Amino acid sequence: MPNLRFAHGVDRASTSTAAGVDDVPFEPLIRRLRIRRGGPRTPLPLLPAIAIAAGIGIAYVNQTAHVTTATYQATRLAAQQQQLVAQDSQLSAELSRLQSSERIIAAAQDMGMRPAAKWAFVVAAPHNVISSPPAEQLTGSDTGSTLQQLVGALDGAFDGSGTGR
Repeated sequence: MPNLRFAHGVDRASTSTAAGVDDVPFEPLIRRLRIRRGGPRTPLPLLPAIAIAAGIGIAYVNQTAHVTTATYQATRLAAQQQQLVAQDSQLSAELSRLQSSERIIAAAQDMGMRPAAKWAFVVAAPHNVISSPPAEQLTGSDTGSTLQQLVGALDGAFDGSGTGR
């Protein structure tokens, strides 16, 4: 038996049950299309392509952010270099000013010093740090000792005025 249903606009309650089956207008059951909810589904073969496209997009954004950060850092370093060059020239000028002989002479005169009328030299006299031993110690009373004979022989060999002979 075919599946039948009431026609559109006909209410089941308005039809009498006593009426024959022939009196009720029936239309054949038509299969209705079901509409899916939640949007279209992604076919499985497209997932790798979507993942690759997303990876390329993320890599592009990451690279752009990295380049932007590097540009900001390079700009900051260039400004810092200019500031250091200006500071170096300022310090060099100040050092030249401080090392000038006119400034040193003026500072010495402010402290009460005066320039010398002529150059003066100080002669250093040599001082004996170690005093020489007494003569008695050099010439012993024992002239016959072996050491005295050796000293005398060496003194005579070098034409010295030794007392050991």
